[in-house]
Amino acid sequence: DAPSGRWWNSPQVTKQLNLTSGEKQQLESAYRDSRRKLIQKKSRVEAEQFELENLMGQPKIDEKAVRAQNRKLEKARSDLANEKFAFVVEVRKIIGHDRFQKLVNIHRSGGRY
Repeated sequence: DAPSGRWWNSPQVTKQLNLTSGEKQQLESAYRDSRRKLIQKKSRVEAEQFELENLMGQPKIDEKAVRAQNRKLEKARSDLANEKFAFVVEVRKIIGHDRFQKLVNIHRSGGRY
């Protein structure tokens, strides 16, 4: 339940979490790496969804092909979710337990970034 976006660029959050410039650079680097992967994984989800829709739109359904394509789509979705989670884990590693909990609390309380 961590916030999305570049919240470490917010002066308020930086101050509340006492982030160093090195940590902010690490967060930025992790964000860029994760975003590149997310873009690729989102594209794969869209491609697999398109293929499933194409199969479902055929006059005669090939149930075996449809089920196989659905498994591909679900795998792509799972990969996307795992990448999102991997970024959260990386944030946790960079800022540590206490500040991560503080970040989650800021986010849950509707804090602005």
